[in-house]
Amino acid sequence: MKGIKSGYGTATLPLWAVFNLYVIYICTSIPGLAISPIMGDLTKIFPGTSQLETQFLTLGPNIAAIPFVFLGGWIGTKFNNAKLLNWTCLFYGIGGACFFLAPNMITLIILSFLIGIAAGILSPLASAFIADMFGGKARTNQYGYTSATLNLVLMVSVVATGYLAKLNWRLPFLIYLLPFVPLFFAKGFAKYIKNPTSIRQNDAAKLNTPKVHYKFSKEVNMGMLVRYCIYYFFITLVIAAISLYIPFRYTSTTTAGDLTSVLFLGIMASGYTLAFCLRILKNKVAVVALAMIAIGFVLMVISDEAVIVGIGILVASYFYGIAQPYYYDRLSVASSRIALTLTLAWFASMDSIGNVVAPFVLDGIAKVFGTSCSAHPIMAFKICMYMSFIALAVVIVRQIIVRARRDEHKGVPTATTADSLAPMPAKGVAAHTANTNGATSTSSSDK
Repeated sequence: MKGIKSGYGTATLPLWAVFNLYVIYICTSIPGLAISPIMGDLTKIFPGTSQLETQFLTLGPNIAAIPFVFLGGWIGTKFNNAKLLNWTCLFYGIGGACFFLAPNMITLIILSFLIGIAAGILSPLASAFIADMFGGKARTNQYGYTSATLNLVLMVSVVATGYLAKLNWRLPFLIYLLPFVPLFFAKGFAKYIKNPTSIRQNDAAKLNTPKVHYKFSKEVNMGMLVRYCIYYFFITLVIAAISLYIPFRYTSTTTAGDLTSVLFLGIMASGYTLAFCLRILKNKVAVVALAMIAIGFVLMVISDEAVIVGIGILVASYFYGIAQPYYYDRLSVASSRIALTLTLAWFASMDSIGNVVAPFVLDGIAKVFGTSCSAHPIMAFKICMYMSFIALAVVIVRQIIVRARRDEHKGVPTATTADSLAPMPAKGVAAHTANTNGATSTSSSDK
């Protein structure tokens, strides 16, 4: 087989390089995965384990990832991305190996924070590498495929780690050795990654200066970035309610487990059908995704029948899975390569933040109405349903306003850079960065 089309002319990528890319992407989401099957046995494994320690163990990777997503994104704008990838994977893999030696609960918590840090740094890098290696429709498809493959791997891993835990409680930690894999491909993979340090040096040489200074706000379409971050944060927050409160709503672990697996199934299915779905939705992704998420929560609210609730989860998660890779793809051409890792870091952080704050936001709203989401889990789904309809109304109103303004300015000449999805840096560097980027300029009117 010749390879996989990159979307850059007739160029193709070898299968091993794409496989390595997928492994890197998967590594961003596995922290905490090995802990799930042993949660119920922690008090037996480590007598005296408190509820607070258990919460730190499960939330630790997400909490640790948030600041380091930004740090990884910032470092990625200034240093060699290939070296950053290798050192992070080495740190990640060593941390994962240490789980096999952890003597107590405190050590497990510390190690969970450490691998969360590594996953946070890898998150914007993995998304940027997709944009480096693929272009056009191929890039759009790959954002969908990587998301789908990630959720497929998570589904299989949840089952596999559960069986491994029955043999020995430490065996699920094998999943944390996955970051060693990219180190085997490190030398060959580096040539497929665009290096911001080389871009900076070339730009400086063109201007005959020791160093070129870039301003982040000039390197990215800030309006798009802010809108997409708010949108992604919101849909992540409401979707997080499913995995948070389904176990409280259904006391049967089998039912709760089946319904939670539907969540992964929906996101997986959407990734593999992204191209087909986008051909139908075109520039209506924001409205349709929110509308279908709201309808999904309606189904979760109106019936207690597991089948109806499962259909609701499938609908909501499917369209969440459409929106997520779609906006990653949109942002990959909303930024110059110099600022790309930091741009994607802002967006990726919305996932961790949304998951962390979801229980606090939903419980806080429930308390206003004199109830609790834990005691009455259906309340969480009602809150998400109403919030989704309110957000849908906001998006529709904004689109109407934008469309009206566009109609008013029809025929009025405007500077082409105003609508560019790939804003160029300072004068004199623009041409070089545009060629390095491989980005295409399109309208920023989509929400």
